[in-house]
Amino acid sequence: MNTSCWPDWKVCLKFLIAVTLLWGSIPQAFADTTDARCDIYLPGSDKPLAQYLCVFSQRQGYITIERDDGVYYDFTPVGESPGNYKDSRGYPVYRQSGLGKKGLIFKLQEESVHVYWDTSELE
Repeated sequence: MNTSCWPDWKVCLKFLIAVTLLWGSIPQAFADTTDARCDIYLPGSDKPLAQYLCVFSQRQGYITIERDDGVYYDFTPVGESPGNYKDSRGYPVYRQSGLGKKGLIFKLQEESVHVYWDTSELE
């Protein structure tokens, strides 16, 4: 008896093709990602300590910011109130108003990150 081939290999092949087609038709959750400018402020300062090109990404409430110097922020939503997060170390992060349509502000324990949609100042 030859057991190296499954007797109904055509049925199996049809099933695998159907599953592949079905899986490919399911909508995936994509992140909104954009290039941005990140200004870093120390607490109490009215001038940025540094400015970086960065990539801002948001998906299903989770936020990541990757600066071009390699620093990476990862914010997880907390509770039901919008704008409340925790960072990768578990410290609170708050999204604040103040930039209007120009961008977003995230207040962390040791600094604030001002994310601007217009990157022309650094180009």
